[in-house]
Amino acid sequence: MKEIQSVKVRRVNIVKDVLEIFSKPEVLKQVLRVEFTNENAIDDDGVSRELYTAFWKDVLAQCEGEDERVPRLRPDYSEREWQAVGRVWVKGYVDHGVMPIRLSPAFILACIDGVDSVVEELLMSSFFKYLSASEQSVVEKAIQGNLDENNAEDLLDLFSRMGSYCLPPKENIRSAILTMAHKVLLQEPKFIIDCFRTIMPTGILNLTRQCILEAYESKKATNKKVSQMIKPAKDCLNQQEQLTLNHLQRYVKNLDQRKLETFSRFCTGSTVMCKDKIEVMFNVSCGLGRRPVAHTCGAVLDLPCTYSSYPEFRAEFDNVLNGDCFAMDIL
Repeated sequence: MKEIQSVKVRRVNIVKDVLEIFSKPEVLKQVLRVEFTNENAIDDDGVSRELYTAFWKDVLAQCEGEDERVPRLRPDYSEREWQAVGRVWVKGYVDHGVMPIRLSPAFILACIDGVDSVVEELLMSSFFKYLSASEQSVVEKAIQGNLDENNAEDLLDLFSRMGSYCLPPKENIRSAILTMAHKVLLQEPKFIIDCFRTIMPTGILNLTRQCILEAYESKKATNKKVSQMIKPAKDCLNQQEQLTLNHLQRYVKNLDQRKLETFSRFCTGSTVMCKDKIEVMFNVSCGLGRRPVAHTCGAVLDLPCTYSSYPEFRAEFDNVLNGDCFAMDIL
């Protein structure tokens, strides 16, 4: 039996509060029951998933990179803080399946198996996703040998930003880009990697390179995956309920990636795939009191079925997702 530990965090100071909790090594052996200050909710996994999701959202905002990111050294973070961040990664994944998939898999693999375990293919893939879309285009043209004068200037800007102030010969471009990728993804955060390495084998003993890559793929929310999770709570729906369910399926299938992750977080407490289904219940709320309500512990969506059209449904759900929809106010 694991010790149950009740913890309280402030949403506005979530990183500081979580790091204080996870600075203690024994936290990996405890069952955490989470409460957000001034929010009413009983933690039956949903509040805990929201804790990890909110924590990683704020941490990743301070990391380097675009679609994939790596932590950067900070003057206010010592070994104690980085080891605490490593414990958050371990416990969130082991207890709830929450994995911050915007953290570069090359970085995570280095934390678990060492820098030498990161093969060239993964390093290049992670580096491309670390770059912006325009930088990716320039690097791809350079590798293919299709650089024009403007592209060469952009590539030099990229090299200069990363510490190299001249372009290599064409035959050495790929090698130079790999060296640059190794520098920004593995060498610069090496102190952080070493701090994570002291923590990760403690909680994850069998997470191989293949397991990591498969987890990154399976955890990523896609329109198809999320729409397939949506299941009505009852078998027989009336006409209005079926129409609303159709609206919801259509809405999910047309969301962009960021809003899709927000929808997933609204319904399950996590931006990544942690639940098998989102169960939909229907009500007949009207007027100012009408709004979708999610119960993240059981991944249940309580949805009004009184919309007159899809645009009306879409506008109302957009307003919910664009607002502060993550505060817990249901016991």
